[in-house]
Amino acid sequence: MFTIESARELLTKADIFLGCDDPKDAQTINLNDAFYWACADAEYVEDSELPRLAELFWYYGNAGVNYWVLVEKRGGEKPEFFDVQRQVEFVTQEEAIRKEEPSSSKRAYLNRQYTIGQCK
Repeated sequence: MFTIESARELLTKADIFLGCDDPKDAQTINLNDAFYWACADAEYVEDSELPRLAELFWYYGNAGVNYWVLVEKRGGEKPEFFDVQRQVEFVTQEEAIRKEEPSSSKRAYLNRQYTIGQCK
């Protein structure tokens, strides 16, 4: 769906990265206070990871970015914030459905239900 260059362009224009002059920071996601209060955090994105991150962003917006960082990059880290937890649950469920039925036309007629964000 995305090449490395088209993914980099989309994510840069969407202001996903730090936006610094340093080339390494040019592909680093700013995650300050995104998952925990008073937390200075960032995640570097390798060139090979850009197409997958762009795909998730294309489908789910910032929820896709959060999913990529917490699930695909960090292996299931659980954030402090419930709204981010719900975002990750949502993308996890939707990605399972996309994996089960890759065709968006056929997927529209699947009868799937799930619940996210159960009260604790």
